[in-house]
Amino acid sequence: MDYKDFLSDELFVYWRIRPTKELDAFWENFIRENAELQEPFNKAIEALETIRNRKGTLQNSKTSGLQKLNEKIEKQRRKKWHKIYASSAAAVLLFALISTLFILHEKSENREPGMSSIGEVMNNNNIQLFTGNNVLEIDNNSTLDLSEKKHSAVIQNPLTQKEIDLNNNQTNKLIVPYGKRSTLILADGSKVHLNSGTKMEFPGTFSGKKREISVEGEIFIEVTKQTDVPFVIHTPHSQITVYGTSFNVSSYSEDTRESVVLVNGSVEVMSENSAVLLQPNEMAEIENGMILRKQVDVSDYISWTNGYMQLNKTPLSEVLKKVGRYYNVEFRYNPNMNMHDQTCSGKLFLSDNLNDVLEVFSKMTYLQFDKQSDETIFIHR
Repeated sequence: MDYKDFLSDELFVYWRIRPTKELDAFWENFIRENAELQEPFNKAIEALETIRNRKGTLQNSKTSGLQKLNEKIEKQRRKKWHKIYASSAAAVLLFALISTLFILHEKSENREPGMSSIGEVMNNNNIQLFTGNNVLEIDNNSTLDLSEKKHSAVIQNPLTQKEIDLNNNQTNKLIVPYGKRSTLILADGSKVHLNSGTKMEFPGTFSGKKREISVEGEIFIEVTKQTDVPFVIHTPHSQITVYGTSFNVSSYSEDTRESVVLVNGSVEVMSENSAVLLQPNEMAEIENGMILRKQVDVSDYISWTNGYMQLNKTPLSEVLKKVGRYYNVEFRYNPNMNMHDQTCSGKLFLSDNLNDVLEVFSKMTYLQFDKQSDETIFIHR
């Protein structure tokens, strides 16, 4: 449970609006028996009081509607009901009132004027596999293996394993939302690590003179070598041709630049009328149809596959963008903080607990982080 669950509980709302000795005793006993919920419980009380105190800030059109609700509540109150039911008309009306205020309050906080933001929160938190007319939800950090059996995939995670049929004639699509990761072993044995916010289309089996997939987002791929059957990756702005190699591709739709970083082997990167042949420890940056090639430390770009970020004078705006994708959160801050002009270096380990990551990042940068909600984090000094 988090504090929103308490705010959605009619009896909790009723108690905060019209406390009684009986309800005081009930919630005191509840917290005594559920000590782990003390923090969200206190946060819900604080949020509810804040919302009630902010009623005067609502627009007139909203306020008039809420006043009508208040009038109905008062009519019910005059009946002097002595029994409390969570489903009573007063509780329902109060719940509607507070829920409306809570939504408006949350939106007003998230859209505070003059604030800049980094990151985009995805509402759908499930990894989805589309095959034919079927949609299958997959656990985080699962591996889909297409190499064991033809026209089927084995889905593995630490606890379970199951086999599913793939559509023979249509392309399959795997969607990994922000906050999730997945691994895909293609029919030829090539292994693909999919980072948060990635979409990938692939066949159940490869046929013809090419092995082709389409990617939007970020992947690290180890391609199985087949000299006479090249492997081709299509992104929104480039085409990458390989025969047997490992490399990282970053091609998010919201970014102005794509990048291809080669670990070993060789790849050809094409965009519009430009083409380059990369050697190990080189990166191709694609922007507006042009390709720039340069030497890089590949560990800065593939460290995410090992659970950490290798930072080397990396702009804070880039770090926050990657952390936001990895944990499905949005960062908000005053634009005067100039996040793009400040850099940091070191290793940032990506644990399962975002609070731990923010604490370490705070020590690296001297920034302070305040969680407004599970999706929004405010930054200040």
